[in-house]
Amino acid sequence: MERKRLLLHTLQLWTEQGDEFQVARTLRFLSDAHRDLGQYAEGIQHTRDALVIYERLGDMAGQGKSLQELATLLYDDKQLEAAEEVASRAINLPLHEGNQFVVCTCYQTLGQVCHSKGEMEQAIKYFEAGLGIASSFNWPDRFFWLHYNLAGLFRDQSKFDDAHAHVERAKSYTVNDAYHLGRAMELQTWFWYQQHRLKEAKSGASRAADVYGKIGAVKDVEDCKKLLQRIEGR
Repeated sequence: MERKRLLLHTLQLWTEQGDEFQVARTLRFLSDAHRDLGQYAEGIQHTRDALVIYERLGDMAGQGKSLQELATLLYDDKQLEAAEEVASRAINLPLHEGNQFVVCTCYQTLGQVCHSKGEMEQAIKYFEAGLGIASSFNWPDRFFWLHYNLAGLFRDQSKFDDAHAHVERAKSYTVNDAYHLGRAMELQTWFWYQQHRLKEAKSGASRAADVYGKIGAVKDVEDCKKLLQRIEGR
């Protein structure tokens, strides 16, 4: 909330100075703050406003980033068709190599959309396309989320060997990132629970809660405690 307040003040200052580039940039940051707060409608509107400015300025990189962020917000807001259209639009922009992070992230969003729609084979193709780009630039964060997404996809197909393989790959990219490690451990715990490997599941839930606790991720700790209670049949 404090971040949002400061960004709103910053937006007012840049608007008064008439600096459209900085206005658009601040709108994108503000949109991200709204996303963290779960205020998707507000975030979507701010991103659309930023996109209009970038289009007026002829800033292709800004357009790509705005479209990528808009696609993510639309997906989070469960507007799957709109997210798919926006992500595809971003991928088709004539972006320079320095903007390939946008393309990589949009492939991830397209994979998530297809997964949600039950189009598993197409989802895998998108995730693998994202991994191909990430491998060219060595982006640990993208590697983590793409393998994490693939692990979740194979879990939903009850292909647990593949799911475990991808979650282990995801964990290998969590060096110095405790939150990502916690997310991977929590997902793996669900695999064990679904496979009725309750001893491993109980241990996994407890260890994930410990990781989250060390970084103050209170909600995630509570989620792990609820999962542990479910495993123990309480």
